[in-house]
This record gives sequence, C-alpha cells and structure tokens, in this order.
Amino acid sequence: MKRFFFLSQGLFFLLMVLILISYFFLTGIVKGILVISVLLILLYMRRYYIPYRDTLKNEGEIFLSPLYGKVESIRRVENVFEFLPEAFEVRVSSHFLDEHGLYLPTVAEMSFLRAYKGKGIYRYGKPESFLTGTTELAHTDVMLKSKNEVQTVLRFVDCKYGSRAHIWMKSGDRGRGAACFGYYPFGGTLLIYLPLHTDILVYPGEKILPGQTVIAALRNQ
Repeated sequence: MKRFFFLSQGLFFLLMVLILISYFFLTGIVKGILVISVLLILLYMRRYYIPYRDTLKNEGEIFLSPLYGKVESIRRVENVFEFLPEAFEVRVSSHFLDEHGLYLPTVAEMSFLRAYKGKGIYRYGKPESFLTGTTELAHTDVMLKSKNEVQTVLRFVDCKYGSRAHIWMKSGDRGRGAACFGYYPFGGTLLIYLPLHTDILVYPGEKILPGQTVIAALRNQ
C-alpha cells in the first residue's frame, strides 16, 4: 500500500475495517461522518507515481523540483551556511491539498540532516516575514551532495497549519533522482539554497512538479 498512500499497512487496513463497520453496522449521520473522515485521511496521505526527467546534456547537472508547489520568490542571500557564503534562495509554498511526497531533485547523497525547534510560520505569510532569516523558525535542513560534488540545501519550514517534514533517508544515504525520501504532511514552505554558479530556470508564480520541473542547472565550478 505504500505505493499509493503514505500510511503504514496496519493503519491502512484499520481504515478499511472502519469503512466496513460503517457500511454494515452504522446508519445516519455517524456513518457519514466516519466515511468522510476516512476518505479525507486517504486523500491527504495519497501518493503519486513520479515520472523522472533524466539528466539533460549540459555542462553540469539539473536540479528538479522535490515536491508539488508554487515558486513564491527568488533572491540572493549571504552567510546562510559556512560552505555556502552566498547562494540563491528559491522559496516554494506547498498547498495542504497537494500530494505531499518528497523526491530527490538529482542523483545525490544526503550529507546532513537535522531538525530544529522554533515557531511555525504561515506558508502564505507576508514576504518580509521570510526576509529576516529562518534560523529561529521550526525547520528541517537536508543537505545534498550531487554526483559532481555540488552541495545544495533543502530547508523545510514548519507551517502553523501543517506538520514537520518526515525524512526517511539518513546522513550518508544515496539515491537516484525522483526517489521518494519522505513526505511533508499538509505542506508548508520549502527554501531551496543553490550555489551562485547555477542557472535558475523558474520564475515567481510558477507551478512546479516533482521529477519534471527543472529548478536550476548546476554548473561545475
């Protein structure tokens, strides 16, 4: 069932049992509430098959979108990470009704993974609320190293009306492009940090798809 839902097998069969109980033993409004609740859970935890757009022929590599969402802003930032003194920041919002799987943007190794405590922030908050820095916000940092040793960071910022990103991979794990490495229940804000020697290929307001939309071309230094 993990091919179709971000649910454990036990929980999925429990939901099916509740559907059967409601069909044979319940009536009226209680039956309707139970059936709708189960269907909503399955809707939120659904999982799609992601076709992978293979690496294009260029000087380096391509960096694909890791999730369904919308590009909110693109800016240049400084002093975010020691290994990345200057970087491009691509801010992406993920709607709570989107499919919430997380997919590797390129063939990569996860070199760093850490969750930080703090306060959540509304994914559609005022742009200036994201300009003051995100270190004080609740977030999860995922550092990736591509096959050409290009380091990038995915920062999942907790939404007030969402949940923390669930990451299955651990530091040192490797995966192919579009491999599912976790999920982001109810969505939130993703900040993508890319080195300056990359070509950004998306624009604010663009809808992006995992495994298909090219966020940037990672050029070798």
